[in-house]
This record gives sequence, structure tokens and C-alpha cells, in this order.
Amino acid sequence: MKMYAVLVTYNKHLSDCSSFCSALKEPDVQLLVVDNSTDESIHNQEEARQAGAWFLSMNGNQGLSKAYNAAFDYLKTTTGDWVVLLDDDTQIPDQYWMQLRKETPNAVLLPVVRTMKGEMISPAEMKHDIPRSVVSPNTISDITGINSGMAVPKQLTDTYRYNEQLFLDFIDHQFIKDLKQNGVDIRILPAELVQSFSADGLDKQSALKRLEIQKKDLYTYYAANPWKAWYLIMKRKIRLAVQLRKPEVLLHG
Repeated sequence: MKMYAVLVTYNKHLSDCSSFCSALKEPDVQLLVVDNSTDESIHNQEEARQAGAWFLSMNGNQGLSKAYNAAFDYLKTTTGDWVVLLDDDTQIPDQYWMQLRKETPNAVLLPVVRTMKGEMISPAEMKHDIPRSVVSPNTISDITGINSGMAVPKQLTDTYRYNEQLFLDFIDHQFIKDLKQNGVDIRILPAELVQSFSADGLDKQSALKRLEIQKKDLYTYYAANPWKAWYLIMKRKIRLAVQLRKPEVLLHG
């Protein structure tokens, strides 16, 4: 079996990415690092080369959708079974790779992804086109999920692309929706990953900047139903106001 792992990184040294170290340990996994970094002090290209990974610079932060599409284009002339999408803040256990090797590449596979607190964030239930967390993946009727750990059959990456009108948020939900509309099966991979969220530690200025990106993406995704975007943005504002202890966040934008 031949697998490719795509790691998109942003202003982070590769040696600090647990998913980078995990993929390098696997002899049948070719790692492709796609660097969206804007910090000129970070030199990931040499570190990737020394580790035997392929490297693709986006020459600045072009957005996650464009980074994944650039990776798919880069891999188009290769052959293999799986393309695995990795975040730079996800812990990938050995069980994940062992389980994936048992699978036939005829469906997109979503592992169970939990937060550091043990809460399951993927896969999720898509209800009225809004992703909802569930307690157990066995209860899901309309599946969606996040990019982290998603395994896509290599042949699908030759034809399907992420929607580049979305910069960061909901690119995974749109991608999965597009796949399902074209009859692609989405299944659950019996393996668990743990993801930490760098956004949880943002200061007020950085958090509001991140909120603006989310706002633009949500209104793009819900162009036909903008009230859904408003609803999700308000939920995010309330969470930020509590997290930062800054009630004025509710008045932003």
C-alpha cells in the first residue's frame, strides 16, 4: 500500500508538529508539507528535505482550501492508495495508520477526532446544513466531519477540489457535501485522534481577526441562508466573550 500525507502548516516549525513526526515514522507514507507560513523566521523547507518529505511553499497564507488543492495538483502525477490530510496540531496514534492499511480505498474515511478534554468534534451530524456534535458516531445519519485525519482515495484527489471561495472555515463540510452529492461514500475509520486548537489561546486582537475570517467564510457557505451564518457567528462571539472575559466582543462587527 502507498499513502501520501498532506500536512498544511502555518507559522509553526515542523519539529513542533506531532503529526509531522507521526507520518515520518511510517515507511509506506510519503509526506508532503504545504507551508502557508508568513513568518520569515521559519525555515521549514530545509527541515522537510532533511526528513525526506516533499515541500511546497504557498508563498504566504493563501488559505487552507488553496493549500489542499495545491497538494492535490502536486500529487496528480503520482500513484497510490490514500491521501491523508493532517493538521499541524493533531496527535496521530500508530493505531490510525495500522487501521488505514486494512481499508480498501473505495470511500472517504473520517476518524474520530476528540479535543484535549475528550469531546468528540468529528465526525458530526449535518442537521439542516449545520454541523452538530454527537456523543457517538453510531448515531449519525447525515455525516460530516473535519479535515484532520481525513483519508481520501488517491483517485478522488485527481478530480475533486476544495472550494477556494472559502478561505478556512467550513471548507471540510463543503468538500464532504460535494463528495456526497456525487455519490461518494463517507465512512468512519475506527481510530481516534486528539486535536488541540491554537485558536483557544488567542488574545483579543488575534481572536477578533480570526472571527472576521470565520464570518466571511460562513456568509459565503450560507449565501442562500444568511441567518444560519449569523446564528453560528453569534455562538462564536458568546464563546469568545466568555473565554476572553470581554463582553464587548458581542458588539464586534
